Amino acid sequence: MHCVVCDKTIGKSGYKIQCRKCDGWAHLNCTNIAKDDIHDKKKIDWHCKQCRDSSTSALEEELEEEASLREKLDRCIKRRQSQIYEHSPSTQDMFKKLLKKIEGLEEAMSFNNEMVEGMRSSLDELRKENKSIKTKYEKLKIEIQELRQEVTVLKEKNAATDIEADLNSRKRNIIISGVIDKNEIVKVLENLGINDAGIKVKQIPTNKPIKPFVVTFSSEETKRNALQNRKSRGNLNSANMNLGGTERNIYLSEDLPKTIQELLRKAKELRESGYKYVWSKEGKVFCRKEDFAKVLRIKNIQQVEELQQQSVNT
Repeated sequence: MHCVVCDKTIGKSGYKIQCRKCDGWAHLNCTNIAKDDIHDKKKIDWHCKQCRDSSTSALEEELEEEASLREKLDRCIKRRQSQIYEHSPSTQDMFKKLLKKIEGLEEAMSFNNEMVEGMRSSLDELRKENKSIKTKYEKLKIEIQELRQEVTVLKEKNAATDIEADLNSRKRNIIISGVIDKNEIVKVLENLGINDAGIKVKQIPTNKPIKPFVVTFSSEETKRNALQNRKSRGNLNSANMNLGGTERNIYLSEDLPKTIQELLRKAKELRESGYKYVWSKEGKVFCRKEDFAKVLRIKNIQQVEELQQQSVNT
């Protein structure tokens, strides 16, 4: 079914109200009725605009019919009066009594007209009041929307500040996976040309048989050198790192906050959309479609979805 106010479909859920006259339905938000009245189960005698307008038209038609009837009656009385004065005095007395009754009827009709005019005036006032309330309501809707936008912006700013603070606390860290202990970490770093006696190592608790480690370097520069040297070596494993034992892969990556990890994971889906490169650097996520294409910074998941859609359309 459709709303008699906005003509949009009314869903099964949500608040709605029925016109008492035509039985049509409307969204509660399209009327001036509060949700609290619905919750309190108050009996609400609500009429849609079309029914209210038709009621006013009916009153106006009734007034016009009464005025026409009075005019016809006056003409008839004048004709009969001229005829009766030609007859006997008794007939004239009867006519005078009849005139008094007619005057009484006219007074009653006049009173009725005054009542109708009063009702019409009250209806006009209600319309003006309703228009004023509607204007205020629309203004409040705009103000609420603006406040929601401000809250969203503040939330985004706070989230960005929190992420930046988290990144600063990790700016000297990397994650190493596939190593057993600190001795193997030192060997891997030495093979990559990194000698930092001041490194700190902390194992990350997981359900994996070989748990990853957070490695904190003495400086950001040492951390950057470790990641850069790792790129030049290709795939790392226990064999080419001279660790011995069963061969296993070794991975080095940035220590990223959870939100950036999720963004990077989502961005890697762009490879299925034709993007050749997706990577992170110093807490930021980037992508590039081909070797000489422009590098794009990925700031949020919505941007990833837009790039995916663009690839589908092209």
